Amino acid sequence: MKRDLKIGDSQIITIGNGMVSVPQFGEVRMTAFEIAALFEVYTQTINAHIKAVLKSGVIKTDISRSVTVTGNILMPEVYGLDMIIALAFRVNSLNAELFRKYVIRRITANPLPQKLIIQLSNRALYN
Repeated sequence: MKRDLKIGDSQIITIGNGMVSVPQFGEVRMTAFEIAALFEVYTQTINAHIKAVLKSGVIKTDISRSVTVTGNILMPEVYGLDMIIALAFRVNSLNAELFRKYVIRRITANPLPQKLIIQLSNRALYN
C-alpha cells in the first residue's frame, strides 16, 4: 500500500511496496500525526517517543518554529529528518523497519572513489 504524506503541495516521505522515497531537495518537515501515519502507529506512541528523545537531549528542540509546552518540555509542531530518523529506531512497525533499512543503506553506501594527492617533495607528486 502506498502512502503519500503531504504538507501543502510538497511531498514529504513515501513508503509503499517496500520502497522508501525521501525528497532530495528541500527540508523535510512532518507533524507527529504525519509521522504516526508514516510508521503506521498511534500518534500517542509517536508523542511519547518524541518526549523521550527531547528529554534525552539527543536532538535539540527547534524553537525557531512554533512549539507546544508540555510540562517542562518544548515540543515543536513539526519535526525534521533528524527526529524522524531517531523515531524510526524507537518505533517497532513494518514501515519503521523499512525506513531504518533505507537510512542504513544510504549511510553505508560506497561513495565515489576520490583521489588523494600527497606532495612528498617540492618536485614530485604521487597519486
